[in-house]
Amino acid sequence: MKKIYKSYILYFLILVYVSGSIGFVINPSFFSPFTPYTLLLTCLVFLIHSPLPNKKFIAAFFAIAFFGFMIEVIGVKTGLIFGNYSYGNGLGYKLFDVPLVISINWAMLICAGIITVSSVFANKITVLVCTALLVTGIDLLIEQVAPKLDYWQFEGGLPSLHNYLGWIGVAFFTSYFFYPTIIKGNRNVSLIILSLQIIFFTSLFIFI
Repeated sequence: MKKIYKSYILYFLILVYVSGSIGFVINPSFFSPFTPYTLLLTCLVFLIHSPLPNKKFIAAFFAIAFFGFMIEVIGVKTGLIFGNYSYGNGLGYKLFDVPLVISINWAMLICAGIITVSSVFANKITVLVCTALLVTGIDLLIEQVAPKLDYWQFEGGLPSLHNYLGWIGVAFFTSYFFYPTIIKGNRNVSLIILSLQIIFFTSLFIFI
């Protein structure tokens, strides 16, 4: 019964992304406020399909999210890590000028990336490097539409190489010490979530 319940939630998430992809193209102003809730739902689906009895896994996830949030705060306040940028209102409630949902989403993407890539490569460093490149690539994709959706905006309009080097470093080092725990997550669900976000933001990039 519990397995069926989890499956229904996953199917619902897929439906949300499909309808959202269409909705954003037709009426972005209506669907945009739902973005933070969709990201929270995505993280919920990821976590309930993860090894919940393994407290180390949950601790690792939220440790990455917390570290990511602190990096974002430093980045927004100083411009040292990703360049000069600021967040809009499209990602919901902000603390210290950083949306709370952004660090949770990046923790999910980093963990899902590690879980997925580890099914292809066995070497830890190779997995972490490939995951860092993957997550940075998703960041590059999202940044093509972020200003239009009031997610975030870089000074001068476009991010520099500084931003992407920063993300590669953050994605690599935030997950380095948690790697043995993270790879125990659900590979199928991780791949689905990564695919949903890539397809969703690709469609937005093409059509809006």
